[in-house]
Amino acid sequence: MAERIKLNKVSLREQKQKLALYQRFLPALEARKQQFLMQLGLVRRDIRRQEEALAALLQGIAQWSALFRDIEPLMRYFLKIEEVRFSQRNVAGLKIPRFESVVFADPSYSVFATPFSFETVLTRMREAIALREEIRILKEQEKILSDGFRKTSQRINLYEQRLIPDCRESLRKIAVYLQDQQAAAVGVAKAAKRLSEGN
Repeated sequence: MAERIKLNKVSLREQKQKLALYQRFLPALEARKQQFLMQLGLVRRDIRRQEEALAALLQGIAQWSALFRDIEPLMRYFLKIEEVRFSQRNVAGLKIPRFESVVFADPSYSVFATPFSFETVLTRMREAIALREEIRILKEQEKILSDGFRKTSQRINLYEQRLIPDCRESLRKIAVYLQDQQAAAVGVAKAAKRLSEGN
């Protein structure tokens, strides 16, 4: 429902101030939208790159699959994630997580009691898990940026399609009303002058 406006000079000034305010906010929102769009492109590129790296790593690990079956019960303790470390960065006012590293449990083991390739398989598996966690954080970034982009786009549409046009229409109505009032006042003044001169 449209806001009911008063047809006077005070309301005219208020509407002019509102319009100036909306027009000042719009470029900042446009810049924010562009920043989200640019960051989204970078994050999506990173997701693709890391997914390709993970696929290549898993393909390399596949050649160790026979050995992995033998050491799987032992491997489970070494692949336990203790912590996924990430930091926060600010993108156009939004806090975005940035992947740092994965901290694994590191129990001691006997070099002589494990197969010779245990460390190689362990290193590759940890790399794969770290990549998987990095991709998860990147997808979280993508979701936050997408939401920010969507909300900013909605706000821009609100300004461009509703608030600014409504404000301009209100200014037009007030201006027309005030001109009519002024013209009527001039007409009354002329009639009054003619009447006073006629006497």
